Amino acid sequence: MGNHHGYAAIDLEGWRFFLRWPDGLIRETGLELEAAGSGKPRLRSNWSPQFQIGRIMAAMLMLPDPRREYAQTYDALPIARVKGYVLARVGFGPGTEFAGVTDQVTIDPSYITLVNLADEVSIGVTQRWQRLQAVYAAANTLPDSVSSLVRQHRDFLATGEPVTASLTNVVSQLVRLLDPNGQGDPLPWLERAVGIAESAEPTLPSPDQIGEEDRDLAIRAATQYRLTRARGASAARFSRATRDAYGHRCLFCGGKFGGIPQIRSGVDAAHILAWNTYDLDVVPNGLCLCKLHHWAFDAALVLPVYRDGELYLAFTELATELDDHSCGLLGIDGAPLDRAYLPETKALWPSKRYLDHLYADLAISFTP
Repeated sequence: MGNHHGYAAIDLEGWRFFLRWPDGLIRETGLELEAAGSGKPRLRSNWSPQFQIGRIMAAMLMLPDPRREYAQTYDALPIARVKGYVLARVGFGPGTEFAGVTDQVTIDPSYITLVNLADEVSIGVTQRWQRLQAVYAAANTLPDSVSSLVRQHRDFLATGEPVTASLTNVVSQLVRLLDPNGQGDPLPWLERAVGIAESAEPTLPSPDQIGEEDRDLAIRAATQYRLTRARGASAARFSRATRDAYGHRCLFCGGKFGGIPQIRSGVDAAHILAWNTYDLDVVPNGLCLCKLHHWAFDAALVLPVYRDGELYLAFTELATELDDHSCGLLGIDGAPLDRAYLPETKALWPSKRYLDHLYADLAISFTP
């Protein structure tokens, strides 16, 4: 569970847990934090029969029923199959509230992580909920038996009542109807049935919605948000303005791989802060990077940093996973970035404020 809002898990023993859904409804979970036999605090259900947090979240998000025992999960993909995975983690979003007066926590769930013996995947709660909303709206176009179950799922969540096995049963019936062999995730089946095209939008919450203890997930989220392309004319203007400001030259290596007539540019305009979240299609929120350094920047291996008003190339702790030769291809850690690689107008240089915001979003640290 980590530390949140100044509380460690051990501080929350005996507290009650509530769940705030993206629609604003708050529901009781029947969960309390108590010490297990080993002394490690765990969330336990007070209801009879017990109904744990993993099953609550899976049922609300219309996911197949998970297991509790990791060792009994499947060693195959896809992960989301009936009793084939465990719901291993619920991310606490920034709206999570800790009320010491009443000893209760209201969880604002930002993401969940599904794990089996083969792999793991994280899913943004709001992102999944928005997909469900679109299916609810088109439920009347589905076959009657399927439409009835989708409406039952929608109507149950609209009540704000605590989630029990009755909602799991609704999802299980949907799974059997839609995927009797694989017993997998029913949502993609429903989307195809109502004609909803696969979305290119991010499946994770934005990095600022992910806690500092989940740095790797925050980096993946930042990459997703940067790679989303459906931005229309604003994207083209940003790309053109950024490349022109840098003279089609990569900020990190100085390679001029663009601006050649009839040859596709080899440099990209990379956002510092993801446009989806911050809507900043301006040159100071951009970097001109070659394909290699764009990848390294999106993966948070190398980042530009300001020191005494000058920009330097800085390797993050993630770069320690690379071998020496590969690191050498990316540059020299701590090397100053040549002013000739930057826009002539200093007002168009990368914004220190945006860079600082990026470091905070990613909870990143640099190599010594």
